[in-house]
This record gives sequence, C-alpha cells and structure tokens, in this order.
Amino acid sequence: MKVAERRIAEWWEAPGIEGREAFDEEVLYLNSLVEEISLPRWAILVRDRMPRWGFEPCSHRFLEGLEQVLAMIGAGRAGPRCGGCGDLPLPIQRKLDLVGRAFVKWAEDGKGSGSLGKLLGTRTPERAEAARAVGEVVLAIGEGPAVVDATLDRWAERAASPLVRSLVDKEESPLILLAHHPCAYTLLWNMDRLAHSIGNEEPPSVLVCIPALRVAPKLDPERIFTLRAIGGSLARWLQDEPPGTGLDERVYALVGPRDPVRRWLVASLYKTLKLWQIHLDRVLGEKHDYLSLI
Repeated sequence: MKVAERRIAEWWEAPGIEGREAFDEEVLYLNSLVEEISLPRWAILVRDRMPRWGFEPCSHRFLEGLEQVLAMIGAGRAGPRCGGCGDLPLPIQRKLDLVGRAFVKWAEDGKGSGSLGKLLGTRTPERAEAARAVGEVVLAIGEGPAVVDATLDRWAERAASPLVRSLVDKEESPLILLAHHPCAYTLLWNMDRLAHSIGNEEPPSVLVCIPALRVAPKLDPERIFTLRAIGGSLARWLQDEPPGTGLDERVYALVGPRDPVRRWLVASLYKTLKLWQIHLDRVLGEKHDYLSLI
C-alpha cells in the first residue's frame, strides 16, 4: 500500500465512535476502493473534513459544517468548514458575554433581571463568590485559551467555599469542562444549570461533548432529525434512487453527479454519519435500520 493509501485507510482508526472497533467490513470495503480509484488530492482533503473526533454532532454548527462538506463534494474542492471543536459562533459569543456580565453583576449587588436572578435566588456570600467565578470564567472564554486557563487557575487557588471549589478544583469540574468546550450546543443551557445549582447550593454539573447528545431530543430535536434525514438522503443517492423529498433534492444537488470519486466520498460520509447514528441509538434507546455499503 502506498503512503497516501495508508493515510486514507488509517483515517478510520479514530472515526469518533468506538475507535478501532469501527474498523469493520464496510471500512475495509471503502479502503479497498481506493486501490481501484485514482483519487485526486481534493477528494482526500474533503474526506479529512468529514465527521469524527473534532467535528461532532454536539457542536453548535455541526449541521452547517456538514452542509459545507456536502458542497465540497459537489464542487470538487476542499474548503473551510465550521463546526469543529472550539468553534464558537459570534451570536453565541455575544450572548455569552451578556450572561457572564450578568453573573458578575449579581455577585456584586444581588440584582438580576430575567430568569438568571430567579435561578440564583437570594444573594449570600457563598453564592456571590460562586456567581463571580462563573461570570469571570465565562467572560474569559472570549479572550482565548490562555486567559481561560489563567482565570481557572486563579479561582482554583482562591476558592474559599465548598460550592466554588466544586466548580473548579478538579479536571472534570463543571466550570473547567464548560470553559474548555464552549463549542457544545448546550453552552447557554449549561449556564442556566450552573445558576440553578448555585441558587440551591447543590453540586453543579454540565453536559458537554458527546454526553450532551443525551439531551438533544429535548433541547434541539431538529439537530437529530436533520442528521438522520441527511443520512437517509445519502443512502438513497448511493442506491441511485430518485429524490423523494425537498431535502433529497438539496442533498443531491450539493454532492453532484454520480462518478466514482463522488460515490466513494458520499459512501465515506454516509459511513461516518451511520457510526454517529448508531451511537445515538444506544444513547437514546432507539433502533433504526441503516443501509449496508456491502
């Protein structure tokens, strides 16, 4: 196997779900096609942008990034793709700034408008310290990883109350998880969870990354529906079926004609989405049928 072909095959070793266990017969089949198709460099670059670790359904803009990958297949060239780890859309950053300042203000005077003030409850010294910690760390997110880490370290050293220590004293503490994974679509929901925990002086917790998918049916059902619908459209395209829905029409138009290179790309993309959907089935206790590529 040539170096380029080995790189293509090894890409599947960490597809995002189950690690090497995902290196199954379908992946072996896709890899075998590489020996039959003269893949242009753009096709390899597009495949590198498909979902796996670093580009996951828990991201704010996963679906937008997925649409960009579909468009790359049709255009025959790789390009920028949003929705990766660390991707924080500007509208979310703006809201995050507002929430961060609201936490700090409440810590100072106990006054808060809207739901935040109600969730935090009556101001006490311990709650005020916890709210200030949350606010300062959240505001640091917009300034970059170095400022985030410095802010977290400062709070880990100065935390006086058990409530604040529970936010920052361990690697998996809620504020550390939230600050290091602001790309999770649950970001603003997690802020409400932290406010509720502070107001009730309960152990705080957040859901980010793959665990955040457990609440997707409640928080963002369209995220799951659209992921499954796109997978279905790709399956029909691979089977040479005519488009049956408006979404099918759109997906077919994006990926372009059925030539060997695009068939390999669409089959590879379908496989990555299939792996994520099977994972979602386990998380949500559901069962769906999926196209076999063999």
